[in-house]
Amino acid sequence: MELASDLDLACELYLRGDETLCREIRASFEGWTAVRGRMLARAWLFADRLSDTYDDRWLRLGLAATSIDDNGTDFRDTYVALGALYLSAVRCGLEPGPYFEEAAEISSGVSNVELPPMRYFLLRFEGSAYFEESVAPELA
Repeated sequence: MELASDLDLACELYLRGDETLCREIRASFEGWTAVRGRMLARAWLFADRLSDTYDDRWLRLGLAATSIDDNGTDFRDTYVALGALYLSAVRCGLEPGPYFEEAAEISSGVSNVELPPMRYFLLRFEGSAYFEESVAPELA
């Protein structure tokens, strides 16, 4: 339970931080794959909380969690987490695009070898093959 509250606090600080603090928070998770996985798992929990409360705070926290993970776990899991957040937002009557853009602004602009930077991953989510195959049909 303590780790969960620490991860939530990291997300809260990330949303309030400047570029330097955001970079430091992401860097603090770099070598901890298991903890990164737990961070990304928070996004699903936040999607559920969003569905339960209709409070956009949970959408912001979920996007912060995916941004902090920075595709360090598995990009496929990132797509699924983003899809859950997106669908929850739409079902709550929110327009997810501006929230994804807001999260992209504080996300990494640095690419790892295999994937585009998280900033572009978030900005291009609605145009991704995953979105077209898995999220868009749920919106119809």
